[in-house]
Amino acid sequence: MSKYLIHLCLLLLWSSRTNGDHFDECNEMEDGAFVQSWESCQSYVYCEGEESLKGDCEDGEYFDNEAGTCDVAANVQCFLDEVDEPSQPEPEAEEEEEEQETPATPRPSEPPIIETPTEVDIVNIAPVVRPNCPISDDPGQVIFMASNSSCANYYLCYHGHAMEMHCDNELYFNSLTGQCDYPEKVQCAFEDPRSHKCLPHMTEFFPHPDNCNYFYYCIKGFLTLQQCPFYYGWDIERRSCVQIGVAKCYRNSRRIARKIPLPPKKQLIKA
Repeated sequence: MSKYLIHLCLLLLWSSRTNGDHFDECNEMEDGAFVQSWESCQSYVYCEGEESLKGDCEDGEYFDNEAGTCDVAANVQCFLDEVDEPSQPEPEAEEEEEEQETPATPRPSEPPIIETPTEVDIVNIAPVVRPNCPISDDPGQVIFMASNSSCANYYLCYHGHAMEMHCDNELYFNSLTGQCDYPEKVQCAFEDPRSHKCLPHMTEFFPHPDNCNYFYYCIKGFLTLQQCPFYYGWDIERRSCVQIGVAKCYRNSRRIARKIPLPPKKQLIKA
């Protein structure tokens, strides 16, 4: 509908009314202006001060505020249509949200499967006792070293180093078998020789506690005192008589070197 038809409708409305109304849509608008109604997209307001009037477009038409005329509703963008009313959530969506919020019950984890260990071949390797640790190790050999200060201590050789070990339960290290053994089966050089027992089945040597030149010889239950040769002493490691200057005597036993008697001097007989 053209603008002239709008004026014609307004004249008809004017003639049917003696007094106009006041519309907030006309605030700050010039007289004679057509503005969009705030109540309906199909309505408009003609602003003329206190004589302002409200009119409606025909069915299927909206008032175009930019053009100031009525037009087909599809061609008019009404601001009232842009106000989105809150939509009701669908029941299915609510159920999905509830399912997401509700934590799922964790399933019980299955016990771990423990594999049966394979059989391990145990190789019995007899230890070897040496006076010193070798620089390099032999994978097929275990090397021990006896202690020089204790009957119960010994050393395990590892990469050329001596790692100190100890026999428990009052056992002594047996340098013959490379194992911890009962004291009566181990003839430890650092034990007090006077505590040794000469048993009927034994054949053994014991150092003298006070004199390095002497030692004890046990044979079939009989203990006899023996003496090393002149200038020799009983070595507790070599278990034999060696030169007194190099002999490793038992603890603080005296190194007594006997003097070889000199032959008598030849006497001169005066004629």
